Amino acid sequence: MAKQYLYFSITLILLTFVCASRISAQCDSTAAIASKYMNERFVSDGQSYRALIFDDQIAEFTTTLYGNSTYRIIGVAGLETKQIHFSLYDEEDNLLYNNAEYQNSPYWDFEINSTIDCRVEAKLDLVKQKSGCAVLLIGFEQ
Repeated sequence: MAKQYLYFSITLILLTFVCASRISAQCDSTAAIASKYMNERFVSDGQSYRALIFDDQIAEFTTTLYGNSTYRIIGVAGLETKQIHFSLYDEEDNLLYNNAEYQNSPYWDFEINSTIDCRVEAKLDLVKQKSGCAVLLIGFEQ
């Protein structure tokens, strides 16, 4: 009985590592696709905002955008573009941008005049994808 429990435990641990490595690999592949939109004009803020989301879940990320700067926000989920809806809100919950209004564009360039704290919400376009790794990148103009 003790041997069966030991084998079961080892199997469960190995399955956990295998699943975690697959999820990590999927997010890494998605991040590589997203980084292609961070061209030489923009420098990454050094963060990679990632979340594994299913169905109608919403991933939420917060960031500070500094005044007198031009930014690019990039949103990708899965191995194809235009599979994610992302929205940018200011600290008073005013919608600043929603890529669903622009055919799920994978990125948006915008200027900020004064420093603000923002919230980015990301969810899958359920017509195109039911689950996946959402990756957001934010860069500022050099």
